[in-house]
Amino acid sequence: MITYLRIKNIAVIEEAELELEPGFVVLTGETGAGKSIIVGGVKFLLSGKGDPDIIRSGEENAKIEVMFEGDTTASVEIRKTRSKGILNGELVPLKKLSEAVADKIDIFGQRDHYFLLDSSNHLLFLDSFLGLLDLRKRLANLWENIKEKEAALKRIRAEKEERERERDFLQFQINEIERANLRPGEEEELREKRGFILKRERLKELFTLVSAELEEEGGAKDRLWSMKSALEELSDSFADMKAYFQEIDSFLSVLSDLNFAISEKSSVLEETEGNIEEIEERLALIERLKKKYGETIDDILEYRNRAKKQLQELEQEDIEEKLEKELEALFEEYRKLAGELSFKRKKGASILKKEAEEKLKKLAISRPIFEVILKKTEPYEFGLEEGEFFFSANPGEEPKPLRKIASGGELSRVMLALKSLNAEEGKTFIFDEIDTGIGGRTAYTLGKMLKDLSQRSQIIVVTHLPQVAAFADQHFVIEKEVKGGRTYTYVREVSGEERLKELARMLAGDTSESALKTARELLDRTST
Repeated sequence: MITYLRIKNIAVIEEAELELEPGFVVLTGETGAGKSIIVGGVKFLLSGKGDPDIIRSGEENAKIEVMFEGDTTASVEIRKTRSKGILNGELVPLKKLSEAVADKIDIFGQRDHYFLLDSSNHLLFLDSFLGLLDLRKRLANLWENIKEKEAALKRIRAEKEERERERDFLQFQINEIERANLRPGEEEELREKRGFILKRERLKELFTLVSAELEEEGGAKDRLWSMKSALEELSDSFADMKAYFQEIDSFLSVLSDLNFAISEKSSVLEETEGNIEEIEERLALIERLKKKYGETIDDILEYRNRAKKQLQELEQEDIEEKLEKELEALFEEYRKLAGELSFKRKKGASILKKEAEEKLKKLAISRPIFEVILKKTEPYEFGLEEGEFFFSANPGEEPKPLRKIASGGELSRVMLALKSLNAEEGKTFIFDEIDTGIGGRTAYTLGKMLKDLSQRSQIIVVTHLPQVAAFADQHFVIEKEVKGGRTYTYVREVSGEERLKELARMLAGDTSESALKTARELLDRTST
């Protein structure tokens, strides 16, 4: 709901301020006074465009400011170069400004029936009228989910070849590691064994040399035995030589142990198996695997385990098949909801037709034909059909799409009839001279309908009809004056006696006693 409106430097309006109340507001005045300029100012906010030609002569820019209930503010400054929008004190693109106020205001002028002229709104209106908005929203959310799943499935199918390559590569790596049949600690064993084999011949030579000295005739052992015998005889004559004899005896014992050890080690050396080429090949294989999969055999085996897990996940979870099943379940739910929505729309279309025609009859269209045409479509976010309103005001003429109706007055009345059936609570509706071609009792009916509509929404009407103006909760008069060769338009709120005089002027063109009496009677009638 608009609580404050200020217009500056637009055409003949130098500055106008309106503090607006909830309910039914009317703007009246002489023809050409500038009533529609005020509506046009608000229209600039909705359109997101500013035409420099509307700037008052001699001024550099024009400005429209609106405050909504809840202290939301929006303004557009129209300049000769580039216009700018301001939303809640922040500079914003005009498009964003337009979007911000679009759900707060609807304007219906002679040719400004944005709602009716866009047939995509018609199905939305039908759903709102029938109380199907929750079902519609559920269906739209479901459709969004379907689209997301379809996109994911498309992406996965495109990546299927890549996944196959990944499977093949993982299997190759696993096979390569397992063929090697690695053991923890194996590399260290092989290196030790290789070192031992490389020394084996030299070790055999050394064992032979030592063994010969110990076992062959005339060797070190034989000479020590001879030395022992000599020392034994010497010790009989020289007591101090006995100690040396004992040392030789101990040394012979050591040589005996050495001989046993040599024999044992020689047996071990002879039993050592392995071909040095085979060991080198094995170590080379381990080195190649280490370059690919890790610094140690333990790292390589851990890599294999991870690869097996990845491969298992890829093989166990077929993502494509899973998504296909999820998508089919979503489509099944979509078909169910969309079918329910279609059924209720078809059933409710005749109800809307009947009630809209009744409203139109009260607005001086004696034999209206209003149709809700539902056309089957491919599935989309709002169901299995599109909707469009068709209308005929004249007997014998086939109903045509509303967007093809030439008469602005007829469009205005259709719009009013529909909005009176289903007005959004708390929104502002601005009607600019929708009373064209209406008079008498129909004018009274129009006023009553607007008054009823204002119980749920704020209604602002530019009107020439006193029967309509008399129903208003708040009344503004637009007046024009020429001063110093320039035209000025002023806006003032009227009440009490001033309002009575304005209604009298609208009724009779003057404020005579009889006109004032008629105006008073009209006010009394509309206030009951």
